[in-house]
Formats: sequence, C-alpha cells, structure tokens
Amino acid sequence: MVDAVSARIHEVYESWNPRGPPSDNNKMPCLTLNALKRYGHHYRQAKRLQQKDLLKQVQQHINLKETRWEDPFPPPKARPFTGLCCKTCTPSSRDFLADKVSRNLNVRNVLLVDAQNCRNGFLTRKFCYLATVWNLRKHDFPDVSATVLRDERLKQAIEAAVQEDMHEAKKTSDEDLIALRSYHSSRAQKILDRMRSKMSNFLLKLTSWVLYKLLPCFMSSVVAHPAHIRMLKEAGESNLPLVFVPLHRSHLDYILISFVLLINNIRPPLVAAGDNLRIPVFGWLLLGLGAFFIKRRMDPVQGRRDTVYRAVLHTYMMECLRAGHNMEFFIEGGRTRTGKTCMPKGGLLSIIVDAFLDGTIEDALLVPVSVNYERLVDGNFVREQLGQPKRMETFGSALKAIWSVLNSNHGIMRIDFNQPFSLRELVRSAGVARPQPSAGLPPPPPLPGGQQALVSRRNLHSAPSSASLYGTDVVAEDQRQLVDGIARHIVYDCTRAQAVMSTNAVAFLLLSRFRGGATLGRLAAALDELRKELDWGGRDTGFTGESLDVVNHAVELLGPGLVRRERPVDGATATVTITPVTMLPNVIELSYYSNAVTSHYVIDSVLATALYPTLRDALGGIAETGGRRVAVSHDSLLALCHELFDVLQFEFVFCKPCQELGSLVAEAIDGLRAKEILCLPEQEYLTEQEQWSQRYARNLEEECCSSDESEAGFKMPEYNVVMDGEAAAHLEFLHRVLRPLVDAYVVAGLALGRLVGRELAERDLLLDVLAEMKTQLDAGFISCGESMCVDPVRNALKLFECWGVLQCHSHGGVKLYYLHRDYDSDERVAQVFRKLGRFKHAARRAL
Repeated sequence: MVDAVSARIHEVYESWNPRGPPSDNNKMPCLTLNALKRYGHHYRQAKRLQQKDLLKQVQQHINLKETRWEDPFPPPKARPFTGLCCKTCTPSSRDFLADKVSRNLNVRNVLLVDAQNCRNGFLTRKFCYLATVWNLRKHDFPDVSATVLRDERLKQAIEAAVQEDMHEAKKTSDEDLIALRSYHSSRAQKILDRMRSKMSNFLLKLTSWVLYKLLPCFMSSVVAHPAHIRMLKEAGESNLPLVFVPLHRSHLDYILISFVLLINNIRPPLVAAGDNLRIPVFGWLLLGLGAFFIKRRMDPVQGRRDTVYRAVLHTYMMECLRAGHNMEFFIEGGRTRTGKTCMPKGGLLSIIVDAFLDGTIEDALLVPVSVNYERLVDGNFVREQLGQPKRMETFGSALKAIWSVLNSNHGIMRIDFNQPFSLRELVRSAGVARPQPSAGLPPPPPLPGGQQALVSRRNLHSAPSSASLYGTDVVAEDQRQLVDGIARHIVYDCTRAQAVMSTNAVAFLLLSRFRGGATLGRLAAALDELRKELDWGGRDTGFTGESLDVVNHAVELLGPGLVRRERPVDGATATVTITPVTMLPNVIELSYYSNAVTSHYVIDSVLATALYPTLRDALGGIAETGGRRVAVSHDSLLALCHELFDVLQFEFVFCKPCQELGSLVAEAIDGLRAKEILCLPEQEYLTEQEQWSQRYARNLEEECCSSDESEAGFKMPEYNVVMDGEAAAHLEFLHRVLRPLVDAYVVAGLALGRLVGRELAERDLLLDVLAEMKTQLDAGFISCGESMCVDPVRNALKLFECWGVLQCHSHGGVKLYYLHRDYDSDERVAQVFRKLGRFKHAARRAL
C-alpha cells in the first residue's frame, strides 16, 4: 500500500507543470501540499466537464429537453380517514376528539415495537418485547360481586321467581317459601360466580408477550390507525366508561382488540363472551383476559323467562359500569357466517342505555369497532351454511385449530376504532334526528288478493330486534325503539368504516364480473376501477401498491381451492388467467370474502334490480334488447325500489336512522344517469354541455317551485334505460351483486308449497329449501351456487312471518312452521312466489 502511494506521488511529481517560476536551485517544479490540492481540484473539474459534455451529446441524440424532469415518485395520495361519528346525531362528539393532524398519518403495524420503548442497554434491546410488556401501565379492576348480590333489583327478581314457583306448585307454607328463597339466592350466587370476569394484569401482560411472539408466525401485520388510538387515549381521560361495540368475524377479535388497547396503555374492557367458550384451560385464560360468560339461550324452559339469570346479568353489567370498567360486546350477537354484517341485537346495548337513563352512569362513550382479515383465522362456515349443525368447541378442537393456524398464512388483520361518541348526546338528538324512513318513497303495493301483508314504512327502515334482554313486557316500546335505532346506527357506521382487504376485492370482482375467468391484466385493471370507486365512496382499503401485485397476493392467500391460476403452455405471463372455483361448496367460502364489498353497492344494486321487472315486461329478457331503449317512470321505479327494500329488510341496514332512504335512492338514480344508464328522453341525443345546462335549469326550477300548488302540478320525469354497450354491462354487474340473495328468496318462496296443508320443523323446512335450491341450481333456474346458504333462507322465513304468510309455534323445544289460513293453498303460495320472482334475472316459470 505504501509503495502504491509513493509511486503515485512520484508520477504526479514527474508530470507536474507549475504555473509559478521554477526554483533557483535546480530549476525543478516545487511539489507542495497546496499544489496537490490544486491538482485534485483540476482533475475533478475536468471529469465533471467531460461527463456534462457526454450528457449533452446523449440528450441531443435522443432529442431530450433540457428542462428539469418532473418528480418520478410523487407523494402518495392520503388514504380516506374513516370512522368519524355522525355529524347529524352527534356533532359535538365529532368535534371534541377530532385531530386533523393525525388523520393524515398512515396506518401502522402494532406488532412493531416502538424504538423509544427500548431504553439504552443490552438487555432491553435483546428482549425488547419483554421490556415493552413489562413497562405497560397497570390498571385497577375492582370486583363487584358483593355489590351485585346486595342490589335491590336482583332481590326483587329473586322474590318474583319465588312467588312464581309458589304459584305453579300451589304451595302456601312458610317453609316452602323459605326453601325456595334460599334456592334462588344460592342459584344467583352460583350464576354470578360462573359469569364474572377475573381480569389479571399479570395474565394480560403475559398474553401480550406471547402474542408478540406468535402473531408474526401466521400474520404479516396487525394494522391500526394512529389517529384512532389517539382518540381512544383522549376519551379514556374523560373518566367516562368506554363501550366498545365491534363487528364479529373471528374468535381472535376480542383477544386482539384487548391486545391493541393494552399495548397503547388504554384500559382493556370486560368482554361479553358466549358460554360455549368455557372449555378447559382456554376458558380460564379468557376469564383472566376480561371475558365474562353469558348463556346463548338465557331461558332453559321454552316460553318461560329466567328472571333470576337476566337480573344477575343486568345488575353485573350495571355495577361494572358504575365501578369504571370499560365494556365490550358484539352487536351482531355471533360471528357472521356469510361475510356481510348481520342485523343488530340490542339485548346488551339496552343495559347500557338503561344505566344511563336511570342515572347509574352520567354518560358513556360508545366506540364502534370494525375488524377484518385478509384470510379468516377460524376457517370457514361452509358446513353450517349447508344446513349441518354447528360443532361445539372442545379442548381438542381448539388445540387442533391453533396448530393449523400457526402453520398457515393469514395475511393482514385490520382494526378500525371509530370515533367515540356520547350516549347522552345521541339520546337527546334521537327525537330530532329521526326522519320518517320512507321519505321520498311511495307506499309499497300490497300482496295479490288484497291482503295487506307488507310491513309498515317505519318497520322497513327499522326492523326491531327480537333479542331484547327483558323483552317488550318490561322495557317500554319507546325505549326499545331507541335501543334498536342506536344499534342500527352502530352497525351502519361499522360497516362503512370496515376496510376492504385484498381478498375481499378480488373475490368480489371474480364473482360479480368475471365468473368465467379473466386474464391477470384485465383483473388488475378492474381492481384499479374498484379502488377508485371505493375511494370516491369514502371507503378505505387494507392494501396498497400496484393492482397487479395485489391480485397475485390475494390469489395466493385464497388458495387453489377457491381461485385457479391457469398458465399457458408457452409460459407467457401476460396471458395468465384467474378463474374462480364456482362449484359447491368452494363458492360459498369464496362468497364470504366477496360479501364484504356488497354493502358498498347495495343501494345501486337495489336500483338496478328494480329495473328488471320493467325491462323483462317490455323486452321479454335482457338478452333480447338489441340496443333498444325502455321507458320507466320515476314513480314506478321508486315503488319497485321500495318493494325490494322491503324484501331485503333482514339482510342489510340500508341507511342510518337519521337518514332518508329516499334521498339515497335519488343519489343512486343520479349515479346511473351520470353513467348514462338512465337518461331523459329529450337528453338522449344532446351533447354533454347541453345536458349539463338542462340539469342546471331543472334544479333551479325545483328550488323555486316550493309552494304546494307548484308541487301538486309537478310531474316526475320519465327515464329511458340504455341497454347497449358499457351501460348494459354495468347494469348487469350491479344486478349480479344481489343476484344470489334474490335467487335464495325466490326459491324459498317456491318451497312454501311444501307447507300447504301441513307443518314442518324449522330444521326440516331449511333442509327442504336447500334441497329445492340444489334442484333448481342443477336445472339452471338459479345461476349462483352461493345462493345455497342457510342464513338467507332463515331471513326469508322471517320475512314471510313479517308478511303474515307464515306462522310458527314451539312444541317440545322445536320450532314448527305452517302457513297462515289465508295462504294455505297452492294458488296463494304461487302469488308470493311471483311477487318475489319479478326481481329475478330472466325468471322462468317454475309453478
């Protein structure tokens, strides 16, 4: 190394040509440090000039402009911030915890330990997870058992149960009274001991450390938004109980929600869990993590209410709220089996509302929570959807499920905590911000034969829950309606805030647009359009990156059992085809992921499906349109929409209680007009600028004509339905979104003929409907295999009960169905079938 440096110095010395005069002694140039610096400067300058000349030559050769290039990597677009509470019902809560700065932050993986938690030191860096868990805040979890047993309401419930037993047994002696009172008191004690939570700070921290280690084994990340966490921290400092109301997707939901709260130093809640999870080891673990177990069926004897058990549960939750505990329960009651949000059950929510109304708590902050997974951790619900009974959880099955999960990839799990809102504010605004649900919609037509069997317009918007804790005999009707309105508001907010994962988007596109398969590039282009529509609708996605990479990632997660990747013989990447597996039972599992996107298009799909009766009557089928135009009046279109909303009232929460359903339909009509599916006759051949001017003039005229005389003379417009080109393709896409549900209801109406002159048990009737559905699927009457699900059939039976077509009673713990006497004939059943079949795609006569 020294020789090389010496040789280089000598070379410089020999070739140096100084600018100054030579030395007087030997006339040789003087080599100094400054001379070496000057040489280095000249050398580097010469290199820069040479590179600059070369660049100019290249630019001239390829005719490049010498202007500054635009930034090839523009800043990423901010994702939409979801989860803000309703500005109509809770405007103060919306402004109270709003942090506009943190909204612009991106979501973060909570499994990544923050560097600031790991202080300097070898041990804290080596055992960073253990150090993080060790430094978590300790919370106080007071035991309220003694307070519950002294509560006056519980004592009254015990006394009522004693008097009821005395009356049924026809006993009057004091000995019997004392014995029954002692029995029910000891039973209340046992119920409470079996129910109450035993939350432990040590077990919470230990479980958090285990989750830090295990979750990366089968999940790539657990994602939450920093702004949501900050809102929860600020809400926790208000000294008001936080009531978390999440959607239910997996048994992992409540564990991960408590985990995210704990590692952010937010008090974890007490969680209402079903007693089916009280299994060895795991049941004890859940109790230590905050679970309190409640019965799935509170009344052991059919037709008789267990007042003691209900009073213990009610009093326990009330005292926990009074003691400052946070609470958590699932508003859907159980896990969704279809992938779409279930209708709410207001039983436990009624306790929270009751605690506020009777002054037990000053206020409570309700926190809707949206949870979603790229791949479901609990497997699938195909067995149950095909009519087989649910398998009870056991210790062995739990171990087997955990082992299976740890050896598979489930992608990303996303948790969105909506903005907390005040229960006090929501209750106070309930009477003001609750318009008539059918505003803007005409009344629905009755069933054929003059039998008015449809539900009222109010019930269309708010189908009350039948799972109230005390029932209509104890809770006032106004309070029950209030609880149901809050529950529906929460479900709507959770559904709108739920992130769409990559598997949801790809499965939805495959089943609604490309059931026959599509090339990888075409599917990626369709995903680009879907992402734009979701962004315009204010929905967030749980994925980023190029759509081509997202499709490949989702196909890999879904697996070959649900999606097939077919490569050509020559191996060309551009022609890779992605095809959904549409055979049973695989398509039912694939539809689970697809249904998460259905809620975004449900209003548009109802509108498109409502057009089909008119189109079929005018053209005899969609395939025979040939570019023709079909006229449909505004009033008839609204009437058909209202009729279809009534049919699907147990499937979706179409809007919030403070919204008008008619305004949403009007927005959907404007959307179809913007896509040129609907157009006014006089605008059909006008330019875009002329159409805009006419729309502006019409809107101005509608604002001016506000008097009763003007409204009485105002005639609603008539539309032309465009059935060619892209318009027909988009209309067919919207119809396919709800086609599986419509087919299920139509076949359920067809199967009513099996009840003529007889009665059937609920399970036998469900199996008969599924068998009929399989027959119609093989015959081509229905085209979607995912229609063969138990949940839509159960909802169809609820609808027929609501219409007065079906009636039921219980005998020996078995629910028996039979036709109402006015519909107990083939002719009347056929009328119900034809009423539903109007909305079916290319319906064929089956009766």
